[in-house]
Amino acid sequence: MRAAVVALLILAGTAHADDLKVGDRIAELDSATDAAGHAFKVKSIKGWRVLTFGASWCKPCAKELPAWDKIAPDYTGKVTFVAVDLDKSADDGKAFHKKLKISHMQRAYLDPDSASAAKYGSDHMPTTVLADPDGVIRYVRGGFEKGDVDGEVKKMKEQLAKLVK
Repeated sequence: MRAAVVALLILAGTAHADDLKVGDRIAELDSATDAAGHAFKVKSIKGWRVLTFGASWCKPCAKELPAWDKIAPDYTGKVTFVAVDLDKSADDGKAFHKKLKISHMQRAYLDPDSASAAKYGSDHMPTTVLADPDGVIRYVRGGFEKGDVDGEVKKMKEQLAKLVK
């Protein structure tokens, strides 16, 4: 029994070995598309980037995305906010973003089984990553306290104030 628990812990630890961390370089989103169906490239975005990974079935994502969409205009010209949807169908993701009235964030649609989705912690959503203009990750946040939207917004604004100059 003990050997089985140890083996399970080892496997669980390696499942997250490829997750991006603070200090890593931002990974490109393989096969991501934008709302028009064109290739979406993270590295083509200049300046600071906030990437939030979520999906229509993720209840906390339905709270986080509108929160980030609401603060995005405060950072126009400094930070680009991107909602990366990980639904199996881009149409489901588009409907989700429409339902949430996302209007200030760029939108991208990525296969949840892709290698880049795994790098961004697709097994724990929502996941938010803040990368500097050089493509270095400066902040990673997994999860969202749906009962404390104001607190989550405050934490994000604190990180942005500390990092984005």
